[in-house]
Amino acid sequence: MARPIRSITLGLAWRLFLAQAFTVLFAVVALILTWGDKDTWGMDMFMAESAANAVHSEGGRLVLDEARWQKLDARAGGNLWFAAVDDRGAWLQRGTLPAIHAPLLARLPTLGATELGSLVPPYLDVARVMIRNEDGRRITVMVGGAPKGGLLDGALMVLRLIGLWFFLPLIVVTLLVMPTVIHRAMRGVRRSAQQAKELDIGQPGARLDAQLVSTEVAPLVEAFNDAIDKVQQGYAARDKFLADAAHELRVPIAVVQARLSQLPQGELKSQLLTDVARLGNVAEHLLDLQRLDRNVAALQRLDLAHVVREAAADLAPLVVGAGYGFEVDAPETPVWIHGDGLALGRVIANLVHNAIVHGGGRGTICVRLDRQGLLEVSDQGAGVPVGDREAIFEPFHRLRAAGSGSGLGLHLVKEIVQHHGGTVSVGEAVGGGASFRVNFHRGSVRR
Repeated sequence: MARPIRSITLGLAWRLFLAQAFTVLFAVVALILTWGDKDTWGMDMFMAESAANAVHSEGGRLVLDEARWQKLDARAGGNLWFAAVDDRGAWLQRGTLPAIHAPLLARLPTLGATELGSLVPPYLDVARVMIRNEDGRRITVMVGGAPKGGLLDGALMVLRLIGLWFFLPLIVVTLLVMPTVIHRAMRGVRRSAQQAKELDIGQPGARLDAQLVSTEVAPLVEAFNDAIDKVQQGYAARDKFLADAAHELRVPIAVVQARLSQLPQGELKSQLLTDVARLGNVAEHLLDLQRLDRNVAALQRLDLAHVVREAAADLAPLVVGAGYGFEVDAPETPVWIHGDGLALGRVIANLVHNAIVHGGGRGTICVRLDRQGLLEVSDQGAGVPVGDREAIFEPFHRLRAAGSGSGLGLHLVKEIVQHHGGTVSVGEAVGGGASFRVNFHRGSVRR
């Protein structure tokens, strides 16, 4: 079973989230261990802040929000106390201040924000000095009587301190912003993937652009380009071998044909001539493929209708001699395309020859061309099984192992049509039989 393809974007985002979560967890633990001293107790910072916010400046004096103060004092077990002074000398005090802090009251107007811890139970002498600004006046408040201590209280204080205002942006950045940033950073990879889809490795110099990707992905692109080079070298070696072999075969085939022609007439001579002709046809098809590869740019403006009519005229005696009817339907007006007239004539000849071989020796072979450049060659034979309709265009594939074809004719048709920017397919003709349809690219057809 194939493994599912994993997303690089989601994978990186998940790993970054884990890294950030570990970093935050480490920082929180460090804060807890720092603030959670098991020996030293401190004033509850949040209760101290609430108590300081209950003190207000009003009419040149300090006033207390009694309802708020009562709630806070009740939460502290009635031990809460504070002393407040503003920058104009107005004082306000509630609760019982520990005697140890009496000397600080005189200095309270000059104290900054600070914290006073305690080592002695019940730790009611813990205090925190808060600074507030209200109506242009500075209010200094010393609050105490609500001790917090130990690791648990320290942990709760840290978590309450950082709260959602810290974690929520972190989650949003990690899960929403980070995948978007990574996705944008992967644009070069997507461009290279699209380039790879459109790449024709049969074309010399076909390569991916390593400049589209980052330095981390560039080695993969270079390795892909090296693999393409090796494939192209293999193609070149194969093509050279086939071309050389085809050229070398032409002379001995001609010699054999000449010697066979001197033999007395008979069934054996006819069979040998047929076999040698088949071998010669294979060699010619191989050479045609090599010529096609070398003449990639040799396309000229031509009338496809004229090519069809000329090829049909040349093939008519062969079709009629094989016992078939022959119909040709091509427009009288030109169907302009950019192409190679000899190669296109070879396409029509191979399709008609295929119809002669597989048409069952009966019925009519039809060659039709419409004004949009759709060429159709059909017969009334047994047709092509659905399972073989793609494979018959592969080299050396034959529907019948004992058939007389070379197995290269339809492959040559496919190569020539693709060279012209078109497509070829086979289906079922009206009334039965095979129907080969060659559809030239609309961009190459001109009315």
